[in-house]
Amino acid sequence: MDNGIWPNRANGKDVIIMASAQRLNSGAWRTQATKTVDGKQVRKSFTVKPEDSSKEASKRAKAQSELMAREWLFQTEEEETTKIITVNEAIDRYNKNRSEVLSESTIADYLRMKKYFTPILEKDINDISTDMLQRLINDMAMQTNRYGQRLNDRTIKNRIFYLLAVLHYCEINKTFNLRFPVPEEEKEYNPPEKSEFHRLLDNLETREDRLIIMLAGLYTLRRGEICGLRGKDILWDMHSIRVSHSRVLNTDKIWVLRPPKTKKSIRLIEIDPELMALFPHVGPQELIIERNPNECTKFFERLRKKACVDCRLHDLRKYAASIRSDIMPTKYVEADGGWKKGSKVLTTVYDRPFKESRHEYSKKFNNMAVEDYGKKLLG
Repeated sequence: MDNGIWPNRANGKDVIIMASAQRLNSGAWRTQATKTVDGKQVRKSFTVKPEDSSKEASKRAKAQSELMAREWLFQTEEEETTKIITVNEAIDRYNKNRSEVLSESTIADYLRMKKYFTPILEKDINDISTDMLQRLINDMAMQTNRYGQRLNDRTIKNRIFYLLAVLHYCEINKTFNLRFPVPEEEKEYNPPEKSEFHRLLDNLETREDRLIIMLAGLYTLRRGEICGLRGKDILWDMHSIRVSHSRVLNTDKIWVLRPPKTKKSIRLIEIDPELMALFPHVGPQELIIERNPNECTKFFERLRKKACVDCRLHDLRKYAASIRSDIMPTKYVEADGGWKKGSKVLTTVYDRPFKESRHEYSKKFNNMAVEDYGKKLLG
C-alpha cells in the first residue's frame, strides 16, 4: 500500500491509486486512479467540491473523493464495461462542471456546441478516433455561415478544441493527428477614419441611435456595456456615467445584467455636460438603451452600409482609443476603456494611426524639413 499499488480482489489484477486526494487551487479535492479493463489501461479522476469553506466540509470532500475512487477500483470488469459514456453525456458533464467557473454567456456558447457533433454524439468516448474527428473537420470545412461564407479555420478549430477539452475532462488522453484547413488571409478590420465617423453621425436618425454611436465611438463602451447602463448609472451631478454591468445572453437565452469579467472594466467615465443631454431621464433600475446587444449590432450593420463605412460596431471602440491617444497619455486611455495596464490589445490593435491624421502630420514635418534644411540640401 505504501508504494501506491492496491490489489483489486474483484478481478485479480493490480491497479494503481494515489495514496490520497490532492487539493486543487479551487479548493476541490481530486483523486486519480488507474486500472485495467478489457486489457486497456483506464484512468479516471474523482473530484469533489466542498459544500462551503469550512475545514469540516473540506475533510468530507476529500474523504468522498477517495471513497469514489476506491469504489470504482473494486468494481468488477463486467460492471465497468457496461458503463458506456457517450459523447453526448460527456459534453453535458463538461458543461455542468465548467458552469461553476465560467460566465453565463460562455456557457451559453458551450451549450450550442453540441449540434456541431451530431454524427458522433452517441459514440462511446473511448471509441473516438482520429478518423472520426477528421471527418468532422472536413465536413465543417464545406459548411457556410449565415452570410454564405465558408467557415474559416479559426471557427473550426474552436469547435474541435472544445471537443478535445471534453474528452480530456473525461480522461481520454489519446493523441489525435488532425489536419485543419489552410488559414485564409483574414480581413483586417480597422477603426473608421475621422471623415468616415462623421458620415456615420450624418446618417443617425433617433436619439438612441446617436447615444449608441457616441458611447461606442467616443467613450470606449462595448455593446454589452452600452445595453447594460441603467438610470442609476447616469451621474448627472458629476457629468459622468458608471460602467459596472454588461448585458449578456444566459443559458436560457434571456438577456440579463452581469458584472464584467475583469475589475478594470468597472470604471467611471466623464462626459461633457452638453453631451449628457442625450441620456434619457429614467428610473434607477430602467435600462437607458431599449435594444439588446444583438439588435445594436444589426442597427450598426444597416448604418454602416448606408454611410458606406466598412467596419464593425466593436471597431468604434478602437476609434475611441485612437482619438484619445493623440491627446492623452496611455494610462488615461487604459482607464477610460477598461484595459489593464500595458495592454497589448490596446497598443497593437486599438492604438493605430489614422491615415488622414498621418497625412497631416507628414505634411507638417515636410514643411519643417524644407524650411530648416532645404537650402543646404538643394544648394
